[in-house]
Amino acid sequence: MDKTVKGFIDYLKAQVGQPYLWGGQHTRLTPENYVTVIEKKEADRGGYKGGPTYAEAAIDYCKRKFQEGATVLYAYDCSGLGCYWLCNLAHLYRCDVNANTMMNRCTLQEESPKRGWWVFRLDGSRASHIGYMIDDHYLIEAKGRKYGVVKTKFRTGDWHRWGIPAVFQSELMMPAPEPAPVPEKQVEVLGKSVNVRAADSKRGRLLFTAHRGDTFPFVGVAPSGWYEIDTKKGQGFITNLARYTKLI
Repeated sequence: MDKTVKGFIDYLKAQVGQPYLWGGQHTRLTPENYVTVIEKKEADRGGYKGGPTYAEAAIDYCKRKFQEGATVLYAYDCSGLGCYWLCNLAHLYRCDVNANTMMNRCTLQEESPKRGWWVFRLDGSRASHIGYMIDDHYLIEAKGRKYGVVKTKFRTGDWHRWGIPAVFQSELMMPAPEPAPVPEKQVEVLGKSVNVRAADSKRGRLLFTAHRGDTFPFVGVAPSGWYEIDTKKGQGFITNLARYTKLI
Protein backbone atom coordinates (compact mmCIF):
# COMPACT_ATOMS: atom_id res chain seq x y z
CA MET A 1 0.00 0.00 0.00
CA ASP A 2 1.50 3.31 -1.12
CA LYS A 3 0.88 5.69 1.80
CA THR A 4 2.60 8.65 0.15
CA VAL A 5 1.12 11.76 -1.44
CA LYS A 6 1.42 10.00 -4.80
CA GLY A 7 -0.57 7.05 -3.50
CA PHE A 8 -3.32 9.37 -2.28
CA ILE A 9 -3.42 11.30 -5.55
CA ASP A 10 -3.54 8.09 -7.61
CA TYR A 11 -6.53 6.98 -5.51
CA LEU A 12 -8.29 10.34 -5.99
CA LYS A 13 -7.82 10.24 -9.75
CA ALA A 14 -9.42 6.78 -9.84
CA GLN A 15 -12.58 8.15 -8.16
CA VAL A 16 -13.31 10.91 -10.69
CA GLY A 17 -16.81 10.34 -12.08
CA GLN A 18 -18.15 8.60 -8.98
CA PRO A 19 -21.32 10.08 -7.39
CA TYR A 20 -21.71 12.43 -4.45
CA LEU A 21 -23.78 11.20 -1.50
CA TRP A 22 -24.21 12.84 1.90
CA GLY A 23 -22.24 10.69 4.38
CA GLY A 24 -20.87 8.60 1.53
CA GLN A 25 -17.53 6.92 2.08
CA HIS A 26 -17.08 4.39 -0.70
CA THR A 27 -20.79 3.60 -0.33
CA ARG A 28 -21.64 0.85 -2.82
CA LEU A 29 -24.50 1.61 -5.19
CA THR A 30 -25.98 -0.79 -7.74
CA PRO A 31 -28.90 -0.49 -10.16
CA GLU A 32 -30.97 -2.45 -7.64
CA ASN A 33 -30.24 -0.43 -4.47
CA TYR A 34 -29.18 3.10 -5.41
CA VAL A 35 -32.60 4.74 -5.14
CA THR A 36 -33.26 3.27 -1.70
CA VAL A 37 -29.77 4.10 -0.37
CA ILE A 38 -29.84 7.67 -1.69
CA GLU A 39 -33.34 8.39 -0.39
CA LYS A 40 -32.31 7.15 3.05
CA LYS A 41 -29.03 9.09 3.13
CA GLU A 42 -30.45 12.28 1.67
CA ALA A 43 -33.75 12.29 3.58
CA ASP A 44 -34.63 15.81 4.77
CA ARG A 45 -31.32 17.23 3.46
CA GLY A 46 -33.11 19.83 1.34
CA GLY A 47 -32.43 20.70 -2.27
CA TYR A 48 -31.28 23.20 -4.87
CA LYS A 49 -33.04 26.53 -4.89
CA GLY A 50 -35.78 26.38 -7.50
CA GLY A 51 -34.58 22.94 -8.57
CA PRO A 52 -34.56 19.29 -7.55
CA THR A 53 -34.09 17.97 -4.04
CA TYR A 54 -30.62 16.70 -3.22
CA ALA A 55 -31.97 13.14 -3.30
CA GLU A 56 -33.48 13.67 -6.76
CA ALA A 57 -30.24 15.19 -8.08
CA ALA A 58 -28.14 12.30 -6.73
CA ILE A 59 -30.57 9.72 -8.10
CA ASP A 60 -30.55 11.39 -11.51
CA TYR A 61 -26.72 11.44 -11.57
CA CYS A 62 -26.49 7.72 -10.75
CA LYS A 63 -29.26 6.84 -13.20
CA ARG A 64 -27.26 8.46 -16.02
CA LYS A 65 -24.14 6.56 -14.99
CA PHE A 66 -25.96 3.23 -14.99
CA GLN A 67 -27.55 4.01 -18.35
CA GLU A 68 -24.04 4.69 -19.68
CA GLY A 69 -23.00 1.18 -18.68
CA ALA A 70 -21.78 1.33 -15.08
CA THR A 71 -22.63 -1.79 -13.07
CA VAL A 72 -21.55 -0.52 -9.66
CA LEU A 73 -20.78 2.95 -8.27
CA TYR A 74 -19.05 4.11 -5.09
CA ALA A 75 -20.38 7.32 -3.58
CA TYR A 76 -18.62 9.91 -1.42
CA ASP A 77 -19.17 13.23 0.25
CA CYS A 78 -16.33 15.75 0.34
CA SER A 79 -14.60 14.51 3.49
CA GLY A 80 -15.56 10.88 2.87
CA LEU A 81 -13.59 10.95 -0.37
CA GLY A 82 -10.37 11.57 1.55
CA CYS A 83 -11.27 9.69 4.71
CA TYR A 84 -11.93 6.40 2.96
CA TRP A 85 -8.30 6.28 1.82
CA LEU A 86 -6.93 7.72 5.08
CA CYS A 87 -8.94 5.40 7.34
CA ASN A 88 -9.68 2.23 5.41
CA LEU A 89 -6.85 1.89 2.92
CA ALA A 90 -3.76 3.63 4.30
CA HIS A 91 -4.81 3.46 8.00
CA LEU A 92 -3.37 6.91 8.66
CA TYR A 93 -6.56 8.05 10.44
CA ARG A 94 -8.19 5.95 13.16
CA CYS A 95 -11.74 7.14 12.56
CA ASP A 96 -13.97 9.11 10.22
CA VAL A 97 -13.71 12.91 10.45
CA ASN A 98 -15.42 15.87 8.81
CA ALA A 99 -13.98 18.69 6.70
CA ASN A 100 -13.51 20.99 9.70
CA THR A 101 -11.49 18.39 11.61
CA MET A 102 -9.40 17.79 8.52
CA MET A 103 -8.67 21.52 8.31
CA ASN A 104 -7.61 21.48 11.95
CA ARG A 105 -5.16 18.70 11.08
CA CYS A 106 -3.42 20.92 8.52
CA THR A 107 -0.72 23.54 8.88
CA LEU A 108 -2.47 26.44 7.17
CA GLN A 109 -0.45 28.44 4.68
CA GLU A 110 -0.65 31.89 3.05
CA GLU A 111 1.04 31.10 -0.27
CA SER A 112 -0.90 29.48 -3.10
CA PRO A 113 -1.64 25.79 -2.51
CA LYS A 114 0.65 23.14 -3.92
CA ARG A 115 0.42 19.49 -4.87
CA GLY A 116 -0.66 17.40 -1.86
CA TRP A 117 -2.23 20.31 0.05
CA TRP A 118 -5.90 20.39 1.06
CA VAL A 119 -8.17 23.36 0.38
CA PHE A 120 -11.27 24.40 2.31
CA ARG A 121 -14.46 26.39 1.92
CA LEU A 122 -15.67 27.99 5.13
CA ASP A 123 -19.09 28.53 6.65
CA GLY A 124 -18.26 31.19 9.21
CA SER A 125 -15.08 29.97 10.86
CA ARG A 126 -15.72 26.27 10.20
CA ALA A 127 -14.73 24.31 7.11
CA SER A 128 -17.81 23.04 5.31
CA HIS A 129 -16.14 21.63 2.19
CA ILE A 130 -12.75 20.17 1.28
CA GLY A 131 -10.81 19.60 -1.92
CA TYR A 132 -7.48 17.86 -2.53
CA MET A 133 -4.73 19.39 -4.69
CA ILE A 134 -3.34 16.86 -7.18
CA ASP A 135 -0.79 19.30 -8.63
CA ASP A 136 -0.02 23.00 -8.24
CA HIS A 137 -3.07 24.04 -10.31
CA TYR A 138 -5.80 21.37 -10.12
CA LEU A 139 -7.73 19.64 -7.35
CA ILE A 140 -10.18 16.77 -7.01
CA GLU A 141 -13.32 17.22 -4.95
CA ALA A 142 -16.65 15.52 -4.32
CA LYS A 143 -18.41 18.63 -5.57
CA GLY A 144 -22.09 17.86 -5.10
CA ARG A 145 -25.06 15.72 -6.11
CA LYS A 146 -25.27 17.19 -9.62
CA TYR A 147 -21.55 16.82 -10.30
CA GLY A 148 -20.12 13.87 -8.39
CA VAL A 149 -16.35 13.60 -7.95
CA VAL A 150 -14.63 15.99 -10.34
CA LYS A 151 -11.26 17.46 -11.23
CA THR A 152 -11.38 21.27 -11.17
CA LYS A 153 -8.91 24.11 -11.53
CA PHE A 154 -8.01 25.90 -8.31
CA ARG A 155 -9.33 29.45 -8.15
CA THR A 156 -8.63 31.61 -5.13
CA GLY A 157 -12.15 33.00 -5.07
CA ASP A 158 -13.67 29.52 -4.70
CA TRP A 159 -11.74 28.59 -1.55
CA HIS A 160 -11.02 30.33 1.73
CA ARG A 161 -8.17 28.45 3.43
CA TRP A 162 -5.58 25.80 2.55
CA GLY A 163 -2.71 23.99 4.15
CA ILE A 164 -0.38 21.03 4.44
CA PRO A 165 -2.03 17.94 5.97
CA ALA A 166 -0.20 16.58 9.02
CA VAL A 167 -0.16 13.05 7.57
CA PHE A 168 1.96 14.27 4.65
CA GLN A 169 3.87 17.08 6.36
CA SER A 170 7.23 15.34 6.59
CA GLU A 171 7.03 14.45 2.91
CA LEU A 172 5.75 17.81 1.66
CA MET A 173 8.08 19.88 3.83
CA MET A 174 11.21 18.03 2.71
CA PRO A 175 13.71 20.38 1.07
CA ALA A 176 14.10 20.03 -2.65
CA PRO A 177 17.01 17.79 -3.60
CA GLU A 178 20.23 19.53 -4.53
CA PRO A 179 20.73 19.63 -8.30
CA ALA A 180 23.26 17.17 -9.62
CA PRO A 181 26.63 18.82 -10.12
CA VAL A 182 27.41 19.68 -13.71
CA PRO A 183 30.64 17.95 -14.76
CA GLU A 184 33.45 20.38 -15.51
CA LYS A 185 34.33 20.67 -19.16
CA GLN A 186 37.87 19.83 -20.17
CA VAL A 187 40.05 20.67 -23.12
CA GLU A 188 41.88 17.62 -24.47
CA VAL A 189 45.06 17.94 -26.54
CA LEU A 190 44.94 15.96 -29.80
CA GLY A 191 48.10 17.23 -31.48
CA LYS A 192 51.49 15.74 -30.69
CA SER A 193 52.77 19.05 -29.27
CA VAL A 194 50.58 22.15 -28.80
CA ASN A 195 51.75 25.42 -27.26
CA VAL A 196 49.92 26.98 -24.31
CA ARG A 197 50.32 30.77 -24.30
CA ALA A 198 49.66 33.69 -21.99
CA ALA A 199 47.41 35.37 -24.60
CA ASP A 200 44.96 34.03 -27.18
CA SER A 201 47.18 34.19 -30.25
CA LYS A 202 50.45 32.86 -31.59
CA ARG A 203 52.06 36.12 -30.46
CA GLY A 204 51.24 35.41 -26.84
CA ARG A 205 54.07 34.54 -24.47
CA LEU A 206 54.76 30.81 -24.42
CA LEU A 207 53.94 29.24 -21.06
CA PHE A 208 54.72 25.62 -21.92
CA THR A 209 54.05 22.93 -24.48
CA ALA A 210 51.22 20.44 -23.97
CA HIS A 211 51.22 16.96 -25.47
CA ARG A 212 48.68 14.54 -26.92
CA GLY A 213 46.34 13.20 -24.22
CA ASP A 214 46.83 16.10 -21.78
CA THR A 215 43.62 17.62 -20.43
CA PHE A 216 42.99 20.99 -18.80
CA PRO A 217 39.92 22.47 -17.07
CA PHE A 218 37.99 24.63 -19.54
CA VAL A 219 37.46 28.23 -18.40
CA GLY A 220 35.90 29.87 -21.44
CA VAL A 221 36.30 30.92 -25.05
CA ALA A 222 38.49 33.95 -25.83
CA PRO A 223 37.43 36.54 -28.47
CA SER A 224 39.76 34.87 -30.97
CA GLY A 225 38.04 31.52 -30.43
CA TRP A 226 40.97 30.01 -28.55
CA TYR A 227 40.16 28.06 -25.41
CA GLU A 228 41.01 29.62 -22.07
CA ILE A 229 42.23 26.88 -19.73
CA ASP A 230 43.40 26.44 -16.17
CA THR A 231 46.95 25.12 -15.80
CA LYS A 232 49.52 24.65 -13.06
CA LYS A 233 51.11 27.87 -14.31
CA GLY A 234 47.83 29.80 -14.09
CA GLN A 235 45.35 30.79 -16.77
CA GLY A 236 46.49 30.03 -20.30
CA PHE A 237 45.22 29.89 -23.85
CA ILE A 238 45.37 27.09 -26.41
CA THR A 239 44.27 26.89 -30.02
CA ASN A 240 40.76 25.67 -30.77
CA LEU A 241 41.64 24.11 -34.13
CA ALA A 242 39.96 20.69 -34.27
CA ARG A 243 43.14 18.87 -35.32
CA TYR A 244 44.91 20.09 -32.18
CA THR A 245 42.31 20.21 -29.39
CA LYS A 246 38.70 19.32 -28.56
CA LEU A 247 36.28 20.27 -25.81
CA ILE A 248 35.07 17.31 -23.73
